[in-house]
Amino acid sequence: MSNDLRAFVAEELRRHPRVAYQGLFADEAAAAKLAAALPPLPSFRHEYAGAISIIDWDHKLPSATLALRIYGFYGEDTLEAGLEAFDDRLEQIAERDRYPEFDVPDFDALAADEAYEIEVTASGTVGRARLTSAWRRTIASADAATAVALASKSPEFQKLLASTGSRPSYLGDLEAVSWTPPCESQHERWTLDVWYLLAFDGRVGSGRSFLVDLVDNALVTTRDFSVRTG
Repeated sequence: MSNDLRAFVAEELRRHPRVAYQGLFADEAAAAKLAAALPPLPSFRHEYAGAISIIDWDHKLPSATLALRIYGFYGEDTLEAGLEAFDDRLEQIAERDRYPEFDVPDFDALAADEAYEIEVTASGTVGRARLTSAWRRTIASADAATAVALASKSPEFQKLLASTGSRPSYLGDLEAVSWTPPCESQHERWTLDVWYLLAFDGRVGSGRSFLVDLVDNALVTTRDFSVRTG
């Protein structure tokens, strides 16, 4: 059991066959070096029973910017299912991997309790990291209410209200929209992202985001956001 996925990356780093063909990340120390370069990846309210870490192909030869996919599992049952899904995907790749000119599947969208995609160059430089799990937008009503209350009482939000003046009612109120891991916020813990929409033209919305730490019951930071529908 571990509370941080970096430990699993250091332990075992799998490679897409097309990555392996190019001899990338083949050094015995590659996994440990990559794990040491990653941002903190603490679990969300659980301990990890295991993980699958894969350097995935970018569908280019030679490769330029690869994806480190990390799939974390909270229980032995989901870990076993994840390993089976990995093996199935590997078989699909092998069936189509006849010539370099033929495209083959990658390891995107394997089922897991937590899933991350992290940009990695062929030389091992780590770039942007993001949580790809769809459940991040599933928020318990109690958590949402607490986060909205904390954001609404903050001096930052009160200052925003004073500066915006009249605002169309159809834009709605503060809304908790997403769990945000430390690798995206640079905060030490998971936070809840609360949005306040300031404008929407039917396609693009923009506003202010308030990141709330529910452990400290405090506002961590604010930032602007823009989102496109459809």
